[in-house]
Amino acid sequence: MDSKAVIVASCWIAVAIIASMYLYVGGVNWGTNIIVGLLVVVAFILTFGLTFGLGGMRQESPLAKAKIQTSLELTEIKATMSELAKKVDVIQKELET
Repeated sequence: MDSKAVIVASCWIAVAIIASMYLYVGGVNWGTNIIVGLLVVVAFILTFGLTFGLGGMRQESPLAKAKIQTSLELTEIKATMSELAKKVDVIQKELET
């Protein structure tokens, strides 16, 4: 299982346990409702922040796109250079004969 999934699942389990204890000990009133609501909001922020936010920002950032583009261009240049080296070898062999 992915480490992000483990973090999100453990967060929701912890929120469920803490919220149930707040409601069991404090009963249902405005104070416990606000605390449980804040816990759920924090869990949602953590869930969507880990799922889409941090990793997604790194992959979609202009710097990441520039690195990917540079890598593709270097691969293309290497392929072109190897083709040219082969042609040069063929020309050298023809000139030697």
